[in-house]
Amino acid sequence: MSEPSLDSVATGQRFIIYAIILNLAAMAVALILPSPVAVLAGLVNLAALILSVIGTFRLASGLGRSVGAKIGLVVLMFIPILNLITLLVVNSRATKKLRAAGYKVGFLGAKAAANA
Repeated sequence: MSEPSLDSVATGQRFIIYAIILNLAAMAVALILPSPVAVLAGLVNLAALILSVIGTFRLASGLGRSVGAKIGLVVLMFIPILNLITLLVVNSRATKKLRAAGYKVGFLGAKAAANA
């Protein structure tokens, strides 16, 4: 796999991890805060959606997925709960690919290639 592809996987994974964190934060805000303030949860959800769409597309491109697979993954980002499951599965695949290529993958994504 070429280096630009791995860079796309690494940045896509980082976006996906941030999207997962924002999704969980939006759920917490919606459950904890009263309704008028829960509008904040909608804004956080919107930010998570944008990050998840960009991250999923970049990651799928880096992994060499077909156009149909990319479109399918992006569509899944608009379905509540299923989007979170999809993000976790795609993140797991990215972690495996990056570790196999020598990247150190931490809680917030890939740091740098070990052999670089």
